[in-house]
Amino acid sequence: MGFFDRMKTLVKGKANQAMDKLEDKNIEAIVKEEIRKMKGEFRQAKSAVAKSITLVKEAETKANKAKEELEHWADRAKQALEAGNEDLARKAIEKKQEAEKDYKKYQEQVVERRRIADIHKAKVKELQKRIEEAEDRQDELIAAAESARATKEINETMSGLGKENASDNLDRLEKRVGKMEAEAQASDELYEDLKKDDLEAQFEELENKDSIDDELAKLKAEMNKNE
Repeated sequence: MGFFDRMKTLVKGKANQAMDKLEDKNIEAIVKEEIRKMKGEFRQAKSAVAKSITLVKEAETKANKAKEELEHWADRAKQALEAGNEDLARKAIEKKQEAEKDYKKYQEQVVERRRIADIHKAKVKELQKRIEEAEDRQDELIAAAESARATKEINETMSGLGKENASDNLDRLEKRVGKMEAEAQASDELYEDLKKDDLEAQFEELENKDSIDDELAKLKAEMNKNE
């Protein structure tokens, strides 16, 4: 997975497991860490390219040396024949053929090593382009990740996610206050009723006293009359 694919995975949505990691780590640090890793890969790729080029040069040097050896023994074989020494010419030809084999072998190495070096060069260019793109877009990626996390937090707050939130607490507090107000009102009404009953009792007591006094006076009057 490439750098941007990894980052898109990280910021995709609240159901994505990578978002849980973002909650525990600094988003900007994650982006910069990815870029740092790519730069490390870039340095390794550049080192591989340098080594590949060195191997190409080594193979080219050996091929050139084998070619010189080949040409040398070809000339020696001609020289021996011109001198009428066929046995010496035969030995020179054997040396020439050995040099031809080496030359062919080293030429094949040159072709293969150039192919590998070209692959490494292409990877270096690709990495360099990705690093430049990542550095240009890191602010955008950080902002996108922050926005995704903020949206997730807002959605979780609104939905409650099975937990009590501030709105629930306020509703419960409002109900509690309403109950307290009702209880206070009932207490006031009871107190007023008690006051009223007490006042009525005083009047009744007064009326009873007057009635007793009246009856007592009547009784005294009757007793005085009988005497």
